[in-house]
Amino acid sequence: MTRVQRWAAPDAPTAAGLAADVRSGRADPVELVERALARIAECDGDVRAFVHVDADGARREAESRRRRPTGGPLDGVPVAVKDLYDVSDQVTRAGSRVPTAGPAARDATAVARLREAGAVVLGRTRTHEFAWGITTWHPLDGGTRNPWHTGRTAGGSSGGSAAAVAAGVVPLAIGTDTGCSVRLPAAWCGLVGHKPTHGTVPLDGVVPLAPSLDVGGALVRTVADARLALEVLGGRPVPAVDAGWPQIGLTASGTAADAAVERVAGSLGGDVRDVVLPMAGRLQRLYATVQGAEALAVHRRAGWWPDGAERYGADVRRRIEASERIDAAAVAAAAAERDQLRQVTAALLDDVDVLVVPVATCGPSWTDRPDDRPDDRPDGAGLLRDAVLPWTVLANLCGLPACAVPGGRDADGLPVGVQLVGRPGEDALVLALAARTEASGL
Repeated sequence: MTRVQRWAAPDAPTAAGLAADVRSGRADPVELVERALARIAECDGDVRAFVHVDADGARREAESRRRRPTGGPLDGVPVAVKDLYDVSDQVTRAGSRVPTAGPAARDATAVARLREAGAVVLGRTRTHEFAWGITTWHPLDGGTRNPWHTGRTAGGSSGGSAAAVAAGVVPLAIGTDTGCSVRLPAAWCGLVGHKPTHGTVPLDGVVPLAPSLDVGGALVRTVADARLALEVLGGRPVPAVDAGWPQIGLTASGTAADAAVERVAGSLGGDVRDVVLPMAGRLQRLYATVQGAEALAVHRRAGWWPDGAERYGADVRRRIEASERIDAAAVAAAAAERDQLRQVTAALLDDVDVLVVPVATCGPSWTDRPDDRPDDRPDGAGLLRDAVLPWTVLANLCGLPACAVPGGRDADGLPVGVQLVGRPGEDALVLALAARTEASGL
């Protein structure tokens, strides 16, 4: 049995803090890169956050920042990017053995914006194959382990980005979120994970999963860093807002996760009332139809499926095969149901400023049973996705901003995350409330 390691570094520096140190001369970009590379050498054999480390390129970029600072808000700060984003002259593998394309001709817009802000791109982080899963685990290639407990998964699909931050390699890493893929790894790795309003972060140069659901976002240590990342990735300032005395809708799950939800809701200082997520019993089925139909179209259009069918991991291959059974009538019915969901959700958010919702009703799965819930039950473990997707997919189906924030620890001492979900376009308010929760010391 693999010996459990604990590589979490909760007190590692923030992106804003490192940038301030570089500007003041207290830190040197080259030294920051060398420190990050040393941390990778120390822990990534266990954690496996990275699929490619561009040590030489990062050193050159850091040297350039040392000689000619950009003056940007991330000057000299090492960052990592999920292996869905194009990085110039590197091959985007999307976590798969299915051939995608040759070396990228240019950076994805989000990566280019990180560089323009002065960041140093250290390497590419692991993703669940084609981002189509919530564990960042591959049946043959293994996957990313949780820095808090290497016998557990880091969540997915942006698990490599979360683990790179949680282990103290970098203070900021970017991911994507189609159903939970920034928020779940953030929750299980003790981080802040912000899923912006749909369309806020450009996704050109990013391998899609389901375009109407996909969102780019950042995994960081603090809400201040999440705000900074949103300004850089979104290409515009995030206005300061007064959160005032908010109206809060608390959604309970009937599980141990509710204690964290109640703690977070209580930290916000507003009026709290219990609410039920719109169409709660149908969300997961609706999501599966929309996501499956869009993803299948992406894979067919790219020529990956069915030509590369034998190279897919078994779990993603099963999902594609299931998606082939979604007919046109089901797609049309799902579109109408999604429109109804948006209307009902908008009406709910007319009455409350933010929803406080679990990210998951269980902790991270075991690496030897990645798709199962980790808790022991007489009737079997149960499927992991049924403990996550009912709580997370509303934000993707309706294009809502959602921010996962730490909500304490579970009975095993592992991080628990809670999400704040707001109205479309009100990322600033969601982040202001997330900062209030953070300031409470949870």
